[in-house]
Amino acid sequence: MLGLSPLPGALGILTPIESHGWRRGLESFGPPGLPVPHGSQAARSMSHPPSAQICIAVAGILLMMSARGLAGTGAAGAQQIDRGAMQAVCESSSAVSVGPSGRYQCDVCPSYTDFHGNRKESFNLQKELRGHFSTTTSEQLLLVLSGCESHASGFGGSALLTREGEGWKRAGYFKAFRPSDCLSFKGRDGLERLACRENDMHFGTGESWIEAASFEDDALHRHFMLPAVIDNMAGLGFPIKGYCYEQKIAQFEKLPSEAGFEVVVTQTRGRAPQGENACGETEIPMEPKQTLTLRFDFDGGDFALARESQDSLEKIKHFVPGQ
Repeated sequence: MLGLSPLPGALGILTPIESHGWRRGLESFGPPGLPVPHGSQAARSMSHPPSAQICIAVAGILLMMSARGLAGTGAAGAQQIDRGAMQAVCESSSAVSVGPSGRYQCDVCPSYTDFHGNRKESFNLQKELRGHFSTTTSEQLLLVLSGCESHASGFGGSALLTREGEGWKRAGYFKAFRPSDCLSFKGRDGLERLACRENDMHFGTGESWIEAASFEDDALHRHFMLPAVIDNMAGLGFPIKGYCYEQKIAQFEKLPSEAGFEVVVTQTRGRAPQGENACGETEIPMEPKQTLTLRFDFDGGDFALARESQDSLEKIKHFVPGQ
């Protein structure tokens, strides 16, 4: 961890989005060296007794140290890939910067995105995967990015980069492929096969699914393995045929043998009260929760649902009517 922080335990549980929010909150105190605005809370504190001023000074130092610790943690994240790789995404070195979360971003939407040329929205690096995705002879990166795309284009996408000499070349860009988590498996041909979890939200109804992804010929090849599970319990989620549903992917991880992966889905439902049009606005009695486990095996080329998991998949698929 770079920088100093009096709260190392707290830093360990912050996500990039959460750290972005925390850092903004800390920066609102103002950077060191700037004059204190007249009439501000900080200016009024100068009239406090010496003991109070000491306490305020110590608190200010701790806040500043915490902010620098958070910024340092984020900056380390930005170094997980080199700046040249992000330049291949942004199409210009001058468009690359380190955002408030401490990760690289494009300050101008690239030409291949929906909002190309927009300087009011950034194209933000979320995740990076290293490996051989479309070639075994060069180092490659798969960068997951958010921003610069419409909802129809998944609010982002993924860029496939290939090492060329000392730099990087963008080999492909895949709109709407913005996984929240991926498990990587090495294929017989030396190329990576991914099992990825993705999420989306529409008017208070969340969807999560698992799909296989490969990148032969620098193109994205997708195969859905677990169809979307539904959760309409958030806010204005509409009842479906009178019911409110809560299906969640509770676990998604490799098997100990690394010859496949396991998915655990929990699901429950409850009848919405008569006339209720939003599942998240009132307490609804729910049925006992079901827990279903699926195993997918990897044979070096493809993923396949294990025979003993077929019944569980059918229960998941038919839990929500019409899905």
